Amino acid sequence: MKFSFTPIFFRQISKFATKPSVNLEQNVAKALENVEFKPRKHPGIVKVKTIKMPEFLEESIPKVIKDYPMASVCNDAEALDRYLWSRHPPPTLEEVKNKQEKFRAMLIEKHKYNFQEMSETERHHASNVLFQQVQTRLKKEVYSWKNVQYDEYRALQYLLGRSPGEYASMLRILTEIQERDPAFSPRSYFDFGSGVGSALWATINVWPKEKIFEYFMVDASSDMNDLSELILRRGNPDIEPMVRNYFYRQFLPATATNTYDLVVCSNSLFELPSKDARLKTLKTLWSKCENYMVIVERGTKAGFNLITEARNFILKIDPENCHVHSPCPHDSVCPRRFEDDGTPCNFTVKYENLSAFHKNRIQNEIFSYVVLRKKPRDLSRSEDSWPRIVRPVLVRAKHSICRMCTKEGKLQEVIFTSAKHGKLTYQCARRSNWGDRLPINIVNPDPEGAVQASESVESVERVESDELSEK
Repeated sequence: MKFSFTPIFFRQISKFATKPSVNLEQNVAKALENVEFKPRKHPGIVKVKTIKMPEFLEESIPKVIKDYPMASVCNDAEALDRYLWSRHPPPTLEEVKNKQEKFRAMLIEKHKYNFQEMSETERHHASNVLFQQVQTRLKKEVYSWKNVQYDEYRALQYLLGRSPGEYASMLRILTEIQERDPAFSPRSYFDFGSGVGSALWATINVWPKEKIFEYFMVDASSDMNDLSELILRRGNPDIEPMVRNYFYRQFLPATATNTYDLVVCSNSLFELPSKDARLKTLKTLWSKCENYMVIVERGTKAGFNLITEARNFILKIDPENCHVHSPCPHDSVCPRRFEDDGTPCNFTVKYENLSAFHKNRIQNEIFSYVVLRKKPRDLSRSEDSWPRIVRPVLVRAKHSICRMCTKEGKLQEVIFTSAKHGKLTYQCARRSNWGDRLPINIVNPDPEGAVQASESVESVERVESDELSEK
């Protein structure tokens, strides 16, 4: 799934842009002046480019596919991938009831039903007809959620169709944790909805697997668990696995006797049958978390809504001992929820697909996520409040346009130019990408941070003209 953002998008939202004062972080500015690093390597950039699949995975695939025709598995894997991208969570009973009442009222108005003037026989007949019409409308317009059953063959489809993108997104997320918190190295790992093990592969890629003394994986499918373990043995059940002290379970332990440094819930919330089940699961996972908890879903609007639900719920149940590590530089309500552009808060990572897929080898994974830290936010760490770039940077002649989420919990558009913001700040913005943080402080002229139209993309022509005239 691809998302494209054109200058028209920014023109549409430019009426909300402010004219802020932007200052480069003092320590970063000093390091840039001393040429300790260049703007394209400033500390807000996540150093992840095109991600390659692990060698052991490429080695294992021919062995785990067994006698299944590779072409058929690949085609079915693509179909499964498309289906999973289109999924929505199961509707709540309240949502179904509201839709039902809405459709009933619409049909009564359309057909001019007047039950008071009908005879008992006519009223009975009209009620039956109305009920059938409402049910037909509900089937068409209310999402019919079904649990996906992963047997041996469907687990292989998931391996080829979904695991590369999930591995790439998880590797990008964990790499940022490692770069921002180099002292952290997990000693225990808990994975809910572990699937074929893509999150585990990313974890042992980022941190030394020898220092992780326990791996606990939970997935309802025994075939998924078997395939995951077989991949850890490189497709050969007779050789030693790549990690030690690993455990597979089909059910989430109800008690929280053991806690884990790193808790992961990757692409699993869609599989839970209700909102109550999601919140109960999240509460259990948070009770098992000792340091970091990572929640990832596909970057659709439905996936973003589930991430927002999880983020808000955990911040609510443990506000004194929890903060958002990434992507948000704040713990406020997500400002994207109040935007009218209809797009979710999501990010992208580029990866090389498995060699089994020869078409479109380089692909992009779009994902939404949140990383929660089990400790209060350290307000003395200014780097934790750097704004996050939440849309592709528009690089133009003599200027670059960044749309960011700020520490105040607001969306802020800034048009960077060398003349106005300084060469170093301008170069940092120009070299940054969607998903990076900018090492800057944004000060709005309005102390309340009001979003009044004061500078639009159309004004760029005047900025560029002024710069050329100065030359």
